[in-house]
Amino acid sequence: MVFTAPELVETEPIEVFREVEVALELQCWVLTGRVVGGEERSETHAGHAVMVGSGEIAAPTGPWRCNDRTVGEIEVRPAVDDDVAAISRVIDVQDTAWWGEPDGDITDVRDELGRVELTVGSLEGGTRVMLVDGELVGVAMMVGHGHTSVAVDPTIAAAADVRLAMFEWVASFGDVEIESPAQDTDRLVELASIGFVPRRSSFELERAGDVSDLPAPAWPSGVAVAPFRLGADDEELHEMIYSFWTDVPGHTARPIEEWRALLLSGPWFDAELVVVARAADGTGPIVGCALGRTYTGNVGWVSQLGVARSARGLGLGRAVLLEACHRLGRKEPSVIGLGVEAENVNALGLYRSVGMDVAREWVHCQRR
Repeated sequence: MVFTAPELVETEPIEVFREVEVALELQCWVLTGRVVGGEERSETHAGHAVMVGSGEIAAPTGPWRCNDRTVGEIEVRPAVDDDVAAISRVIDVQDTAWWGEPDGDITDVRDELGRVELTVGSLEGGTRVMLVDGELVGVAMMVGHGHTSVAVDPTIAAAADVRLAMFEWVASFGDVEIESPAQDTDRLVELASIGFVPRRSSFELERAGDVSDLPAPAWPSGVAVAPFRLGADDEELHEMIYSFWTDVPGHTARPIEEWRALLLSGPWFDAELVVVARAADGTGPIVGCALGRTYTGNVGWVSQLGVARSARGLGLGRAVLLEACHRLGRKEPSVIGLGVEAENVNALGLYRSVGMDVAREWVHCQRR
C-alpha cells in the first residue's frame, strides 16, 4: 500500500513528495495513533513502507532520517496468548546478542505477560507487538509501577527503528523507566535520542550453584529460623519487608495482593525456599527474610532479602542469605543469583562475601 503524504500537524511545514511510500519512522508515528492531518490513525493499520534516503521528517521528538532500505507490511497490535512462542523467540535472540545465550524460556514469557495483566489489567492495555510481513519482531510490555520491558530482534534490518517505535509506545504512559544492558551502547544512544537518559544502575550477581564452600549460618542471639506458613504469615512478612523496602531508590512498593501473586504463587513457588527469621528464639515477630525461587534454565534466585531495622548490625542479613543459598543449593542449580541496586554498597559487600560476583549491569533510563 502507498500512502498519500498527509498534511502533518506541525508548527513548521515539511517538504515531501506529493505521493511517497512512507518511512518506517513516520509509519510508526501513524500506527501509534498520533494525529495526522486532523485524523486519528489506528494502531493496527498495516501498510508498506520504503525508506527514502533523501527525506527528513520532523517528528515531535526531533528529526527522524529516512534510510535506504525496504520494509515490508507493518502491523502493531496488542499481544495475544498465541504470541507467546514468537515473543519468546524475539527475547531469546536479543538475550543471545547481549549475553551469548538465552536468559529464560517460554515459561518466563508467560510469567511476564501475567505481570502485565496483574498490574495493568489486560494485554490489550499493557502490551504492543510489531510484526513485519507477518513475523513478530518486537514486543513492549508495561509490567507495573513504571517498569517496562522492550525486546526487538536485533538481526532484522530495521531493528533500530522498531526499538524506537516500541520505546515511544511505552513512553506514552508518562513516567516510565526503560532499561538497557550497560554494554548495549546503541540502545542507550537510541534512548538518548528520544530524551531517555540514565538515572540509576543495578547489578545481577551470581555464584556457582554448588554451595559446599559456604559455612552454615550463624544466627544472632535470640533469633531463630522458623517455617514459612503460606497464608498465615503473608501479611506479617509483607509488612516487615515494605516497612523499609522503598528506602532504596529503584525498589517498588507492591500492594500485598500483587506481591503474593508475583512472589508467593505459581508452579515454581516452594515455601521451603522462603527463609523467615523470628525474634524470641523463633516465636516472636519476623525480623529477617530471604525469598528464594527457581527458574527454568537451572537458576536459583533470591527475589527479596531484608532485615527489620530493629535487628540490624547483628549479622542477621548474612545469616538469612547463607540459609537461602543452602536451601537453593539443595535444588542443584547451576547458578544462584540476585539483583541489587548499584548504589547499595552495604548489600554489595554482603553478597560478595558469599562468593557472588557481578554478572550483568543494567542502566535504567527515564525521560528528562
